[in-house]
Order: sequence, then structure tokens, then C-alpha cells
Amino acid sequence: MNRRISSVEFRPEIRIVAYMKTKTYRIIMKTNSRKETKKQTAIIAVTIMAALSAAMIIGINGQNLQNANAQTYQPGIMSTASPVTNATAFKTVNPSQSTDKEFWINTVHLDGTTNLHAGVKCDTCPQNTPLHPPEQPPVNSTIPQGGGFRITEPNKVGAWDFRSFTFGPDQIVVNQGDKVTLHFIGVQGAHHVISVEGVDTFELVRGQIHTVSFVANNPGTITYICHVHLPNMVGQILVLPKAVA
Repeated sequence: MNRRISSVEFRPEIRIVAYMKTKTYRIIMKTNSRKETKKQTAIIAVTIMAALSAAMIIGINGQNLQNANAQTYQPGIMSTASPVTNATAFKTVNPSQSTDKEFWINTVHLDGTTNLHAGVKCDTCPQNTPLHPPEQPPVNSTIPQGGGFRITEPNKVGAWDFRSFTFGPDQIVVNQGDKVTLHFIGVQGAHHVISVEGVDTFELVRGQIHTVSFVANNPGTITYICHVHLPNMVGQILVLPKAVA
């Protein structure tokens, strides 16, 4: 069937009808007078050409839309168009199967520096740190005994500090049967006495590196601690059981 896809009436005496299947156009002209001037004839000719161009574009677009719909919705044929997605692309990674594990463990401390007085904005300071409200040291401190935590008293300008020692990292995961090498690095803290459970005990000062190695024969946990900065300067090595073949 030759379906009509558009009908455009530009003037009362002119109507353009476009058909899709045969891509033909029929011009219907109705005149109320037999006499038309040359000027009117020229205007009508330009109007007809513009109408034909518009009708042709409409016909092509309509045919393309029909073809696209037919390709997408044909029974039994799956569309090959890729769905639009914002999901992150994941890469496949093949983890190392090496049984030699090596770790670098730093001695560090975290500092919460503050002041009895509220912070004041400084436009000429080398560091633009966030402002803080006035803070008082706790009257009855709840921190446990030991060298792992320290509170310094306010100085003459009201500055005081709360310090907490730790290892970085403080948790390591290996597999049963792995040969484990630990490098302890003295970064912060003047002096440490460190024990790796069942392996070794040694002193460590700032700027020094001490290395221990062992084979993790059994699943479970191995603890490493600093005796000077208990109870919080503690780390653990988690040994996972060997997979059953």
C-alpha cells in the first residue's frame, strides 16, 4: 500500500502530498482565478520547490526509521547494538603465585596538635590548615598506661599535642607455607624494642632497618609488638590455611 506520510498546505490554493513507498509527490493546486501575474507564478514555483525538499527529507527520515525498527525488532533476531552503560570496566589480573612474601613495616606515630585558643586564619603561613575551636587537655585522661599514648602539656602559647604510636602496616596476610621477610624501619620514635612472636626480639632506632625472616608453617596469627609503646603499637600477621588440593 502506498502510504501517505505528509500533507503540507502552504497556501489555500496549493497542497503538497508525499507518499513513502513510491517516493512520489502530488501537487494539488486550486485557483480561484484563471489569471495569475508573473510575480505570483514565481512565488508559487519557489514554494513548490521548498515543499518538495521538505517532503523528500520527511520521506527519507521516515524510511530510515522504519528500517532501523525492523532491524531491532525482527522476531528471532537479537539486536547487536551495545547497551549504553556507565559501569566501570574491570580488568582481569593474575595474582602472583610466589610463596616468598616481603613486607616493609614503618614505626610511626599519629599526632593531634591543637591549642587552648581558637585557630586564627593565616594568609602568609606555608601551610593553610583548617581552623579549630579552643581545646583543653582532658582533666581525667582515659588513655591506658604505657608509652603508646602521650599527651603533652600546653606550652606558653597554649599549644598541646596528643600522640599515638603504631606500625604501618599493622596487619599482614600470608599463606601457610610462605617464606615471610619483614623489614622494620625506624621512622618515628627515637627508640623501640620490637618482638616478632616466636621469631626474634631486637632494638630499633630512628634511621635503622632490621630484617627478620621465617616460614609460616601453621595457620593462625603471629603478633609483632613494640615493648616501649604498649598497648597500641601492635601488629598481626594472619596466616591463612593452605588450600586443600
